[in-house]
Amino acid sequence: MTLIRSIVFLLCAMLLFACAPERIVTEPVRTDAQRMHQADRYWANENYAMSRDLYREISKLPDISPRQRLLVEQRLAISSFHVEDYQQAIESFKKWAELDPGIKRSWQWHEMYALSIKETSGDDDYLSYLLSVSKDRLFPQEINNNASLYLARFHFDQGRYPEAMTVLKNTYGQLTILNQKQDFEKSFHDYLSELSVQKLTQASSFIDQDKMYQFPFNIFFWSLYSAKLADDPSQWKSLQPRIAALHRQADFADPKPFARQFEQWMDKLGVPAHEVALLLPLSGQFSSTGWKILKGAGQAHWEMLASDTQVKIRTINTNSKDWIQELEKTNPTIVGGPVSGRTWDKIVDAGLNKEKTFFTFLPRIDDEGISGWRFFASPNDQVRSMINRAVEDLGFTDFGVFYPEDDFGRAYAQAFWEEANKKGVRVSGLMSYPGDEPSRWNDIVASFLNIKSKHTPYRHPEPDFQAVFIPDSLSRAKGLIPQFFYFDQNQLLFMGPMLWYQAYSPNTLEQQYFNLTMTPGPWWNEDLAAGAQDLISGFDETINTEPDFWVALGYDFVKFASEMQNLPSTSRHERINKVLAQNNFNNWSMAPIYWNEQGQAFQDLHVFQLSRESMVLTDTEYINSLIQIRKARQDQWIRMIREREEKQTSD
Repeated sequence: MTLIRSIVFLLCAMLLFACAPERIVTEPVRTDAQRMHQADRYWANENYAMSRDLYREISKLPDISPRQRLLVEQRLAISSFHVEDYQQAIESFKKWAELDPGIKRSWQWHEMYALSIKETSGDDDYLSYLLSVSKDRLFPQEINNNASLYLARFHFDQGRYPEAMTVLKNTYGQLTILNQKQDFEKSFHDYLSELSVQKLTQASSFIDQDKMYQFPFNIFFWSLYSAKLADDPSQWKSLQPRIAALHRQADFADPKPFARQFEQWMDKLGVPAHEVALLLPLSGQFSSTGWKILKGAGQAHWEMLASDTQVKIRTINTNSKDWIQELEKTNPTIVGGPVSGRTWDKIVDAGLNKEKTFFTFLPRIDDEGISGWRFFASPNDQVRSMINRAVEDLGFTDFGVFYPEDDFGRAYAQAFWEEANKKGVRVSGLMSYPGDEPSRWNDIVASFLNIKSKHTPYRHPEPDFQAVFIPDSLSRAKGLIPQFFYFDQNQLLFMGPMLWYQAYSPNTLEQQYFNLTMTPGPWWNEDLAAGAQDLISGFDETINTEPDFWVALGYDFVKFASEMQNLPSTSRHERINKVLAQNNFNNWSMAPIYWNEQGQAFQDLHVFQLSRESMVLTDTEYINSLIQIRKARQDQWIRMIREREEKQTSD
């Protein structure tokens, strides 16, 4: 009975549903609240494409509350930015700022708005916007700083490195609060830390190394050395002195992170000990020169040990019998010297220059940049420095060259000719003389001056040149220059090689003959450069005497060599040349030496004038004044002689 009742009920239910009218089910219409809720869910899940679309729909509704409209424009702007719909982003950023003007005091808004401008309007508008924000003092300092950082980063990314550094330097200079300086410093450091060692190395060629202890240069060079060390830890030996110098001397707003990093490197990599060899004559004829170089090297060694830079200096006396064998047994990465051309020839003959990297203390070597390198002024360096002063400061256009008949004289005469041609001036007189026959000098000088009769001085023609270069020793110059005075040519400027500079001693010259002189030299004891002052003060404390050129040579070489420890093998001289051309050493006590990519050295020498009491930097105003005075006196004397002769003739 129960089963029958169940079947009847089921049949009735089926009949009821079959007879009911058909119903159509439609999707419910979303309300504004539902749209907003869905958009918020997409936003929370960072589905910016969907949140952009929904917020854009909602933004067109006329009746949403001001609070909701602000939220919609804010999220529409950010969503559009994330999906690279920059045109929509710009429109919404503007509306966002209209609804909430205070948002312009937030860097996040400026950052995304500026990048949207860059993508829609191009680099020029992007830079203009960043520049205006960086200079607008109505914004908080943080926003000015960030705009400057972005401006500098863009310059840096485009390879405009000096422009980037200028922006950073100017902005940093306006900061007066320490934590703002620290934040600015850290932001620049963070940016550089993301760059490759190749990018930083490329930039280093365009960035002023002389300012490496000041912001932003200190941060740049620290980042460069850090990147090089991370790329190749074996560079620690060459990088450690530079990093140590930055650690000690750089003006960091917050030095603690750099100190910690330096300490970590020292703990991990240790204190490197560099070995530098010096080939010097420590006995015999030129031993005094060798000992001076060694004193300078010792001073540099002491200073570096005091600053935790470990250096080993091995000295070999080139006048000892077995010096070649001793050199063969050593394994320094760099050798300084020799000071003698004959000694260098023996090194080349033994093939040692193919095994070790030599920086010779010689003015000339064959195959420079291949067989070895120079750490000394060349004949061309010497004459170029004097020609530049005579041409640029005195307006000279014509020169004479009076040279001894030997290899030295001919080489320097050739160098003068080359540098004069490069400068676009003339060598109007050229003549040689026998250096060991002083009895003939007077006649040869007369011929050089084109004098026909020695007995009619007022008829002597005016020389074709304003200055005379005499590439000979100072002792010979003391006998040669008076020959010119004998023929009343006391208005000429006499130029000599570095031999004059090296041989000068006070109270050994006749003043009238050497008032108008020039001679080049690498060392000036009144130089205010940091390297020179360090040597002078250090020498005064330890040795209680004044350094000279040879001392400065040894001092600079050891400091330079300590930074050049990872030079490639001498068989790869092209790579050594490239390293030298890009080297960052800037702690010179003497005139700086530079190398080109062929490994040829150049030194911009000081130019001195000699007097009885001292050798001082050339005073071209004094020289010009004295020349004019002597010319006027000479003209007056000639007039008097001629008038006397005419009177005698008439009588």
